[in-house]
Amino acid sequence: MNGCYNTIKYTGLFSNLLYMLLGIGVMAGAGLGLQMAEPNTPEHTYFVKSLVLGGTICMIVIFGCYGMVANLLCVNLIFTMFILIALAAEYLQLHHYHSPSLRSSGGAWQQLELAWHNLDSEPERMHQYEVSHHCCGYNGADDYKRLHLLVPASCYQATGNDTAQQIYPSSCLETLNRSQRYIQQRDKLYMWAIVGLEIFILLQTVALSVLLFRLRQRERIARRQVPPGVRREPRSNHVSASRAHLLHDA
Repeated sequence: MNGCYNTIKYTGLFSNLLYMLLGIGVMAGAGLGLQMAEPNTPEHTYFVKSLVLGGTICMIVIFGCYGMVANLLCVNLIFTMFILIALAAEYLQLHHYHSPSLRSSGGAWQQLELAWHNLDSEPERMHQYEVSHHCCGYNGADDYKRLHLLVPASCYQATGNDTAQQIYPSSCLETLNRSQRYIQQRDKLYMWAIVGLEIFILLQTVALSVLLFRLRQRERIARRQVPPGVRREPRSNHVSASRAHLLHDA
């Protein structure tokens, strides 16, 4: 049983290390998101909650590692409760949070809107946007034709053959939508990875608590089954023998 206990203990410590790294990643991503999100928006609230969640994860890991290293059953049980609370909070965050729409999120969408609406006065802004995002027009290259304008050079893909240039097939709005969907899927996958690791840590902690309880029970039974004539407190025997030795010397 001791070998099984030590195996679960050290794998649990390794899992908690991964858990802390994920928590630090959550805080780092939330901090970057707060810099780009506008205040008083659902996006800003989501990043604030993620920042608090990442900090809570780090504190839970420190508490859990202390319980595993010190072999304290009560601390392991409290750590199990913390994991259950974190799982419930992340489940609610994943299923009850609706990502804001592209227009309400601001940021990149406002940058595209300003670049397109100021096409007459500042065409270079839109051209720079098209070059950096590999897109053409607000809804496509036909937008320039509707405005009776030539398709700018920023809409053409850079190729080695100048005579075979092709226009970017995606519009800038479509590219922006695709980028936002990718970010949302990445964040959701990251959160599910945290949930999966928490479930694994929860199972480890429950198994560790059960084994620790059985080991404590076995130690108590072993103490009760002391052979007759043998005192249960060897330290007191040592002290008594020391006193008797001193008295004999005196």
